[in-house]
Amino acid sequence: MTVDTQIENNTITTTAPADTKDAAVADTTIAPSVRSQSTASDKSWDAQSTTTESVETVETSSAQPTFDPQSEQQQQQQQQPARRRDRGLTITQKDVPSTESNPEAQQQEDDKLDDQESINDTTDWEFWSRVVSDFASVNKTERQVLSLHIQRGMPPSLRGMIWQLFANSKNVTLEEKYLQLINEDSVYEKAIARDLPRTFPNHSYFQSKAGQEALFNVVKAYSLYDADVGYCQGLSFIAGPLLLNMPEEEAFCVLVQLMQRYDLRGHFAPQLDLLHQRLYQFDGVLNDHLPHIHRHFESQGIRSSMYASQWFMTLFAYKFPLDFVFRIYDILLAEGIEAIYSFGLALIQKNQSTILSLEFDALVNYLKNDMLDVYNNDAAELIRDAYLIKISPKRFNRLAKEYRVEAARANSEAEAIDTLKKQNKGLSETVRNLESSMTELNREHAQIANELIESKMDVARINDENDALRQQSQDLKRALETLPGEIEARVKEEMEILVTKNAALVQRNSALEDQMAYMENMVAEMKAKYEESEKDREILRQRLSELKKLVE
Repeated sequence: MTVDTQIENNTITTTAPADTKDAAVADTTIAPSVRSQSTASDKSWDAQSTTTESVETVETSSAQPTFDPQSEQQQQQQQQPARRRDRGLTITQKDVPSTESNPEAQQQEDDKLDDQESINDTTDWEFWSRVVSDFASVNKTERQVLSLHIQRGMPPSLRGMIWQLFANSKNVTLEEKYLQLINEDSVYEKAIARDLPRTFPNHSYFQSKAGQEALFNVVKAYSLYDADVGYCQGLSFIAGPLLLNMPEEEAFCVLVQLMQRYDLRGHFAPQLDLLHQRLYQFDGVLNDHLPHIHRHFESQGIRSSMYASQWFMTLFAYKFPLDFVFRIYDILLAEGIEAIYSFGLALIQKNQSTILSLEFDALVNYLKNDMLDVYNNDAAELIRDAYLIKISPKRFNRLAKEYRVEAARANSEAEAIDTLKKQNKGLSETVRNLESSMTELNREHAQIANELIESKMDVARINDENDALRQQSQDLKRALETLPGEIEARVKEEMEILVTKNAALVQRNSALEDQMAYMENMVAEMKAKYEESEKDREILRQRLSELKKLVE
């Protein structure tokens, strides 16, 4: 089959011959796409989507080989890796357990299956087989056709492989490095383990042991691989969708490419300079495309960092359903990181009537949590809206330059402020020293004043004591003048008393002497009687001895 392709007014028209039975290829307008590199200033990352007709199928010709989706699906299931390693389990999307069995979740699952069946029904398997087998050629020569197929939907069974082709991530050395890193220790292990239950909390796989081990391994390995970045919870949300579509080591390689080639690393670097620049650029393109929304945000004090930072740091995985996230990854890996701006603008544009009706608190909550409700689980509509938004790389470059100028000015002002702060700190230190000296002088002055008061009080007390002593001296002098006569009379009186007492004592002494002589005589008589009794006792003892002898 022959397909004619014409490029006119930035559109590609593909036309099939009218006599082809199996492939009536309609005229299809495809928005040209430019990769994330903004070197081609004369092109634009064209977010213009095809209209409803432009997303219609580009059917294959009768030359397309016969394809059996069921046999392909069985083959994919047989090829799914289920390799256990020392530190975790590697699985892919088909190994993920089903979601909760409540009716609403079941309905959503049914809708996803219907969407997947719809994608499978319209999938050009011949084209995607050529993408897998000769990606470089297709990416170079059929770039617009490839973009159209990505907009229509990538085959889920090939998604992991195609992501790796877009990211150019296949690297055996890096995979071996990963296997080495997962067996090493990281200082972030506790933080990673603490955040795992909060990462995709409603997804059964990531709440299971196998899912948490796989996510733990990939994020820990990257924290060791890039020590300057280390670990941030946003890394887990970026790695999660990769793990649902490929083994751990391949997910790690794609993560490394996202951080380096797609320059997500600047979102997690310590200073967050690139993240601040991209938020500034988002504010700029928001003002370009939706100035009334931008004015409303300014009037409410809403900054892009309040709601859009999670878009850039988690690639929308923090709040969006994974089927949306997969489609966003499709576009982002194919077109570049600038696709985030178009998705963000599409969300705001779709919700602009609600946004304009809300004020600060409700508006921040809505921007963070409810922006996707308007799409009713229709990821294709979000893709179409995003492709309708055109953002020129030149505009990105101008905004980046403006940010750098403002950042340099802010840095200069910050340096001047720092200098003034240092001078102010020096002056404050001088003032503190002077105040300390003044305080010390006041303390010394108060101490001297207290000592002076105490001295005056001591002088007054001494004067009072002197007066008291003078009074006592005068009293003593008067007492001494009258004392001799009183002493003489008192001595005489006491002498008379003593004489009387002495005479009494003499008489009593004589009586005691007489009594003592009498007692001595009595003692002598008692001694004589005692000697006589001793003699009598000796005589009796002798007689007793003689009687004993006689008796014997």
